[in-house]
Amino acid sequence: MVRKLRQNSDIEGGIYHIVCRGVNQRRIFRSSRDYNKFLSFLIETKKKFPFYLYSYNLLPNHVHLEIERRKVSLSKFMHYFNTCYSIYFNRRYKRSGHFFQDRFHSSLIDTESYFWQVSSYIDLNAVRAGLAERPEDYPWSSFLIYAQKEYNGDLIDRDRFLRLGGEGAVEELCQKYVKFVKEKMNEPYEKIPKFIENEKFI
Repeated sequence: MVRKLRQNSDIEGGIYHIVCRGVNQRRIFRSSRDYNKFLSFLIETKKKFPFYLYSYNLLPNHVHLEIERRKVSLSKFMHYFNTCYSIYFNRRYKRSGHFFQDRFHSSLIDTESYFWQVSSYIDLNAVRAGLAERPEDYPWSSFLIYAQKEYNGDLIDRDRFLRLGGEGAVEELCQKYVKFVKEKMNEPYEKIPKFIENEKFI
């Protein structure tokens, strides 16, 4: 049985599984432009309030992030980020009112063995939601970055995350992680760990 992760902690160096949902389960992405804008705001926020980003999956009505907090609190940079995207979306689609459902949800990943477990759960979310047959078929997930042989972008802190899961050359660790995710994809539904109470894939 998977133990529940501690809630409502906010510590420097802590690694967190974060979920943001659209209000009343409404869509928060309507086009490719929206997904790309969301990722550009993530990069902008990382530069303004540094943190490490290890995994993400952008679903039509919610997002999953795996983040290591640095000096700035989760609340501060998530408030900045969510505000930026909410303003963009409301202006583009001429809407008003609440955009995200309440405050973002965060779970502290306080055991090293869970780093890859949570990341694989995030990378497979679109597959389990029926949006893609394989994780590499879904364009709005961090899995594609881990499947690449080389990556020099500003979005995912790939090398740092891979070394949290073991030692060796980055390319070897990438292959190891991709294999780990693929193995998790074949697990029966009832054996999939739920890292958030009453979690739904979409």
